[in-house]
Amino acid sequence: MVEVEKIRAIMEKLELSIDSLFTSLPDVADITYICDKFMNELEIEGTVVEGLTGKYIVVGDLHGNFTDLVYIIKTYGLPNKDLKYLFLGDYVDRGYNSIETILYLMCLKILFPDFVTMIRGNHEFIRVCKVYGFYEECVSRMGEDSGEIFFDLITSTFPFLPLGAILPNRIFACHGGISSHINNIDDIKSIDRFDIINFDSNQIVSDLVWGDPRNLDDGELTAPSPRGVGEVFSAEKTQKFLQDSNLKSIIRGHESCSNGFLHSLSNSKGETICFTVFSASNYCDGNNEGAIAILAEDGKITFDQYSTSYSCDYSDFSSDGYDFTEPPIMNDFQQNYIECLN
Repeated sequence: MVEVEKIRAIMEKLELSIDSLFTSLPDVADITYICDKFMNELEIEGTVVEGLTGKYIVVGDLHGNFTDLVYIIKTYGLPNKDLKYLFLGDYVDRGYNSIETILYLMCLKILFPDFVTMIRGNHEFIRVCKVYGFYEECVSRMGEDSGEIFFDLITSTFPFLPLGAILPNRIFACHGGISSHINNIDDIKSIDRFDIINFDSNQIVSDLVWGDPRNLDDGELTAPSPRGVGEVFSAEKTQKFLQDSNLKSIIRGHESCSNGFLHSLSNSKGETICFTVFSASNYCDGNNEGAIAILAEDGKITFDQYSTSYSCDYSDFSSDGYDFTEPPIMNDFQQNYIECLN
């Protein structure tokens, strides 16, 4: 039985971090409770979540940008039967508030399990989030012992996250994309995700969270990714995957966009078959807008843009990552800074 008031109180406490430089975080007992309830909800979902109906807001990468997450929820409302949410992964790393971001999302899933879907991004793997900010944030803000415990608790939930979802109007949602190893949706559904700690233990999982759409030469379906992991995939490959899976289009995150979204690939009729949405505004001091996708019940996709985040001050970070020896100088609105990592 979920203690609703307890979860709501934790969420309200987390929201205070937006207006306060120093905010106490939930203790280990509360975090353990949240993680247990979160995994209970996730483990009953398929590797690809199906049967989703109604109107959806699709949220792309947040990367610890808690200000944007709270803005989205305050603007569009809490999840409910008339407006549901799907989050595309990359909840942690690079932002100052990965802790608040992931805990808040977990609370949303616990309180509104039928109205919130969360899938796994490439930063929801220990190999990545131990290097790109989340681990350092945990031990720096919570102390080494408590930070280690918190990091282990949170990352233990990541294998429970689904790898994709089928939205209304046969739209496939994933974090990155497809590849030469992914021919149809059944290739993804068949994966036992609970045993996958690191992405490189399964080729399909690796490609799914690292892939990117690209315009390739005629007849070229995929190519090695310049990221060094995963593949880039063409419109032709996308059309083949969609046809063989009885799907209509793909919506994904994974790439920062200056306007917060992209119509990444189109078919021969000029119809968009792959959309990208990125929800962290001013990501890595890039002055980009954040965006969310709104999927209407009739299948129409529109995008809303916003910008809530201020630039980071590089002097507030050590060369090895975060430097919390002194608090950063906050602006008038106490906004979050973002660390820029290559």
